[in-house]
Amino acid sequence: MPLARKDVIDLLEEIAMWLEIKGENSFKIRAYANGARTLQMLEGDVEELILSGDIGKVKGFGKALVEKLTEFATTGKLDYLEALRAEFPESLLEVMKVPNVGPKKVQRFYKELEITSIDELVAACEDGRIAAMSGMGAKTAGKIIDSIERMRTNAAFFLFPDARAAAEAVAEELRALRQVKRLEIAGSLRRYKTHTKDADLIASTDDPETVMAHFVGLPQVDIVQEHGQTKSSIVVKGGMQVDLRLVDDAMYPFALHHFTGGKEHNVAMRSRALKMGMKVSEWGLFRTDGDEETLIPCTDEASLYEALGLHYIPPELRENLGEIEFAESAECPPLVTEDDYRGMLHCHTHASDGSESIENLVAHAHGLGHRYLGITDHSKSSFQANGLDEERLLDQLGQIEAARKSLPKGFTLFAGVECDIRVDGELDYEDEILAQLDFVIVSVHSAFTQSREDMTKRVIKALEHPSACMLAHPTGRVLLQRDAYAIDLHAVIDAAAANNVAIEFNCNPLRLDMDWTFWHKARDKGVVCSINPDAHRLSNFDFIELGIGFCRKGWLAAEDILNCWDAKKVAKFFKARKQPPKPSAAK
Repeated sequence: MPLARKDVIDLLEEIAMWLEIKGENSFKIRAYANGARTLQMLEGDVEELILSGDIGKVKGFGKALVEKLTEFATTGKLDYLEALRAEFPESLLEVMKVPNVGPKKVQRFYKELEITSIDELVAACEDGRIAAMSGMGAKTAGKIIDSIERMRTNAAFFLFPDARAAAEAVAEELRALRQVKRLEIAGSLRRYKTHTKDADLIASTDDPETVMAHFVGLPQVDIVQEHGQTKSSIVVKGGMQVDLRLVDDAMYPFALHHFTGGKEHNVAMRSRALKMGMKVSEWGLFRTDGDEETLIPCTDEASLYEALGLHYIPPELRENLGEIEFAESAECPPLVTEDDYRGMLHCHTHASDGSESIENLVAHAHGLGHRYLGITDHSKSSFQANGLDEERLLDQLGQIEAARKSLPKGFTLFAGVECDIRVDGELDYEDEILAQLDFVIVSVHSAFTQSREDMTKRVIKALEHPSACMLAHPTGRVLLQRDAYAIDLHAVIDAAAANNVAIEFNCNPLRLDMDWTFWHKARDKGVVCSINPDAHRLSNFDFIELGIGFCRKGWLAAEDILNCWDAKKVAKFFKARKQPPKPSAAK
């Protein structure tokens, strides 16, 4: 069986975790952790790279690491890892995954309290043993309990792209059946919610028995939870539940609308129908006259909305957040589409923690039809990401200038940086360095535990800096893994509007930050959005489609998004940042 990239990454990450629990030196730990991160971004066949020895040419892969990977690739196991596993109970790895419980705590809990599992950790928090340990206290124990509860809750959810991929695989199989007339993914996936517990499919057919038999017999099925003639539920390999509902084709628009939701939108639609002397449900739209009900035929969702006196409401907007009132008098504004996107403005090269050269990134972006690209490697304070000091940044500026001489016709390359916002709100470089760049992205990568007041002041101070052009991933969240840091986003939005700073929608599926719920207000305040995948490898460009979908959910049109403007307008936006105040004339 071919060696999977994920298997090698998991191997290196597990070794790093065991070494952390052992208390090995940080350089040794970092070698394995960095190796795993590099492999995540490295293009090409990992097995071929290892067996050919070419992996040794990659930065960070020394002789010892190459030997271990070669052993794993040729034998399927690694004696070094087996020896590490033998030193500790395997369940300690699960304890390591609990937020707010790092390797040093795990080591202490194991040695002092013989804690080997999450259940034992919960018990020790509840009975006071954790609080009684030196340097811990009741507050620490409470945080650990909260983290475990959140982790267990999140375990039931799947991130949007993973859930949609699983649902699409099933949908594709069913659409191939001649008995299926129409089929759509419904539910929260159709509405672009960041994560979900399951997937809903709605299909129309005249032969439900055949379609359902095919559905429960699909090769990706792990468990059949329910098998009925009109509704069945399966759990696919990977653990996600997929529900299929079958209806007659005449009922399809009503079922699709109902099971798309959201719940509040459906309640508002039912209320509207009642006021108009009608009733709407998954079974149809009916005109009521006493006890008599007459079906109002609708060929699709658009005709259903029309029958209720509304313009069509796209699925992404169906949250009862003003879309129904808007659709009474006007068509939905033209929401952004993938065709509107012209260039990415947050991209990392192998100079920091990316995997590609400037030239490769330009070629890939141009091949996708983009008209420009912004290079924004990490600044010096992001040492964990090999951030650039002043000398390396200026050297990169020279490389960008050289690359501009051979750009594809009509393509623009912007020189930028993702500059850390320090704890006090100052930026990571002096003004004379920042002034040499085309644009500056500012972002938080440290001190996430600051108070809400301090974090808000910190970010707003950075937005007021004359060089700041864009705020990246404004809350620092990692979906289902790390909560957003405490920050007043309403105040940040106001500051961005006042200072003409764009706010990023970071469309990496682990971030999707700033959340869609804030974009309607941000747009109304005049804040420009920038959709970026925060790309570290070429495949990350694929995340742009996610960004488009979630920004549609935030009511954004192409004119609201920096990446949908032409290069000249983008350059003008960068140059239009407020200038430093002029010194007042002496009296």
